Amino acid sequence: MVSRAGFLKSVFAVTTPKKPSPQKQFIMTMMATMACSVGAAYAQPVSAATLATPLEKSAIKYVEFRGDLGLIAGSSIDSQSAMRDVHMRLASHDPTALSSGWVAYAALVAADTPEFAQAIQASIATPETKKVFLTRLRMEPRSIRELPGADKAIEAVMMMAARDATKINSLGESFIDRAYSMQNVGWAKKKLSEGMSRVYEARDYAATRERAGTPVLPAYVSAGVQLPALDQTDPEWQATWSDEDAVPQINPRATPIIDRVLVLAARYSVGEVTDPVVDGYAKSDQSRRCLNMAMLNFDQCIAATRTAYEEAFCIGEHGLNDVSGCLGWVAGAGEAEE
Repeated sequence: MVSRAGFLKSVFAVTTPKKPSPQKQFIMTMMATMACSVGAAYAQPVSAATLATPLEKSAIKYVEFRGDLGLIAGSSIDSQSAMRDVHMRLASHDPTALSSGWVAYAALVAADTPEFAQAIQASIATPETKKVFLTRLRMEPRSIRELPGADKAIEAVMMMAARDATKINSLGESFIDRAYSMQNVGWAKKKLSEGMSRVYEARDYAATRERAGTPVLPAYVSAGVQLPALDQTDPEWQATWSDEDAVPQINPRATPIIDRVLVLAARYSVGEVTDPVVDGYAKSDQSRRCLNMAMLNFDQCIAATRTAYEEAFCIGEHGLNDVSGCLGWVAGAGEAEE
């Protein structure tokens, strides 16, 4: 079992050279100084861009959304500016990127399922069987469902989807409750700036906000199969990010989405996931359309608000509850209409 970090250490292992001449020593010292200067400025971005797979880079869009939800849930909403921060964070997630990011993340959850990984290992045990496996995966993508362990991968994805949607919905309900309880709170009933100006402010924030960097997951390779090891990284990346109780029910209309998730998971597992593959498979038109409508309703609702407690209602109803359904519909979770 070889980790990415272990691989890099083996490649860049330091050896003890013979003592160089004084002239050569001077040149080496100058080169080392320059290398350190450049490395200090560029080491982190280059490392992330080099090691992160296209699937992980797409999944970060959903993980970033999770991160914002965590910040919102842990914040004290005690001023107009605090409410404005919540609005801008939720409005800053592009529907297309968020929907594709969810599919990409779901694929990582599937790839992390032990039974699925073991089935992939058996399918690529020899060069011949690996070639047959990849050829069939390319020609008959749905055949991946026949793989032993595919059912466990689907269960893991459905549980993640249902729990996440339930957590988002619970947060949404808490904001709707606040909308009613804050009607007599001084700062919450003060008149705000014109509604559309706040919508435009949120759009400016979306275009300029600092985005989360792509982390290098603690992935490892076992018997030729890569696993992302999500449970060994930041909470926002873990499949158990939400601890809400949920009973997922697979929506029959989600079959094409789950097929794409499994194909992406299989390709990630064998190191065959590329940008074109992610662009082609990491998408959900149903979720994208739903999120676009949720964003439109969110903007229109905010534009009509005059107070912070009214903003709280818009945040709960459209910024969170609608979104919970747009992401959780595959598992029968969330409140938005399909």
